[in-house]
Amino acid sequence: MTDFTLPTPASQSALNPSAHHPVIVIGAGLAGLTAALLLAERGLQPLLLEAAPRCGGRFAGLSPVTLTQNNQTWSFVAEHGIHGLWGQYHNLRSLLQRHDIIPDLVPARREEWLHSSNGRIQRSEAGSSVRRSPIPAPLHYLALLVRPQFLAMLTWHDLIGLPRVAGSLYLALAYDPLCEPAPLDGRTLDELFDRWPPRLRAFVSALMRSGLAAHPQDVPLGGFLAFMRFYTLLRRDAWEFDYLPADPGTCLITPMLARIAQHGGTIHTTTAATALEQTTDGWRVAWRSVNPADPGDLTASAGTVAAQHLVVALDAPAARTLFCDSTDTAPAAADLAWPQGLSTGIVRLWFRVAPAHTAESGICSGDFTIDNFFWLHRFQPATTAWHQATGGSLIEAHIYGPQELLDLPDATLLARAITDIYRAYPELRGHLLQSNFQRNAATHTRFSIGANSRYLGVDTPWPGISCCGDWLRYPHPALFLERACTTGMAAANRVLADLGREPFPIQPPRPPEAPAAAIERGLRWVRQRAQRRP
Repeated sequence: MTDFTLPTPASQSALNPSAHHPVIVIGAGLAGLTAALLLAERGLQPLLLEAAPRCGGRFAGLSPVTLTQNNQTWSFVAEHGIHGLWGQYHNLRSLLQRHDIIPDLVPARREEWLHSSNGRIQRSEAGSSVRRSPIPAPLHYLALLVRPQFLAMLTWHDLIGLPRVAGSLYLALAYDPLCEPAPLDGRTLDELFDRWPPRLRAFVSALMRSGLAAHPQDVPLGGFLAFMRFYTLLRRDAWEFDYLPADPGTCLITPMLARIAQHGGTIHTTTAATALEQTTDGWRVAWRSVNPADPGDLTASAGTVAAQHLVVALDAPAARTLFCDSTDTAPAAADLAWPQGLSTGIVRLWFRVAPAHTAESGICSGDFTIDNFFWLHRFQPATTAWHQATGGSLIEAHIYGPQELLDLPDATLLARAITDIYRAYPELRGHLLQSNFQRNAATHTRFSIGANSRYLGVDTPWPGISCCGDWLRYPHPALFLERACTTGMAAANRVLADLGREPFPIQPPRPPEAPAAAIERGLRWVRQRAQRRP
């Protein structure tokens, strides 16, 4: 029997309403845990409040799924979606290494592009070709054009339209939406795709959906350009990806909680912050206990707790609710622009046999319902042990929308996903063992934040309050887990600076490869000259 033990949330005794803490961190996702860990390192003994029963936010593990096969019961820990570390996650990797939290990462090897149209499915390897290209960035995608399978997926319109596609993508070299003002507000990725040839549009759209978890009509153009810059366009090794060997709760969250507690921090789960009140020496946080069986039930015990500084590390919808519902923060919060939360769907399918194709993951385009997929038995050691014992396979597939698709019943989405997998892997027909469909709450956001001051940043309109999270405005070209970690560091540094303690250095991403840097300088010079003309 293989046992996957869920991490137990850290908790302490009841909150002391008379205590005045140096800092309270609200929200125990990766950003909040980063801030709390750094503050604890500097001896501030932060109080960490988390509304959920498990810490980790979208990085937390979920309830396990069990499977009985050959008189053995196997348990598989679920999560919100496949997580790993990309090549540019320097601050997160450094933080984990400093605290000796170093899981045995599994390097990504092969990723496919699957396209379905008129009942026909085509496929080509598309991941390692890019990151192992002999051609330096930003021209490294040309390596795909020497792969016969990739060329076979293109039409003559695509080949003729290559210059238009390249010119559109190089817009990302002229603007850095995360670090400078850019005239992109209100523009979506659909506008960039206008007049693109069909298959290249499908390929880049699938790549973008897999990276930004949304469809082109829902993706701000600035967010797409930031994604391309950070993950692939400036460096080949930025596309390197390492899978976590187990669920993030086990690999990272539990060890981070242990380090926070070792440094004197206090963690309270099932404790939701409901209002903020400014005082003469800081802030008072009203809280209520949450019933784990019914997260909407806030009728249990309640109280207040005070601190000199607050670090708010909530997702965008929860942060908006907290700030807009608090009398002392509501006026400024009402004037801010808040990203919209997006829900996602996760499908997991267990089969008695393994597929013939060996790529461990891939992106999907055309008339697929699923947007990407991961064969977990190819890189998660515990699932690999089940595969070796039974010959079975486990796939996880993600559905990112559009919303009218996600509005369909669970059974319909699951049936469509199963059909997709059977079409892509016909050898699996008749071998389905078990299926599971999971909906993630609408806490993921469309990334649209640049230098626009209308968006909430790490620095806030309220003295003594800092924020962190992957959706916040902050002049650092990082996304997702690295942005959560980086903004967590920045929020902790604001508190440390105010209290006269040494801040932590924030690492910039590695510079662009030489050709990409030269083209970037040239395009920015042209853009700046054009902007100076009357």
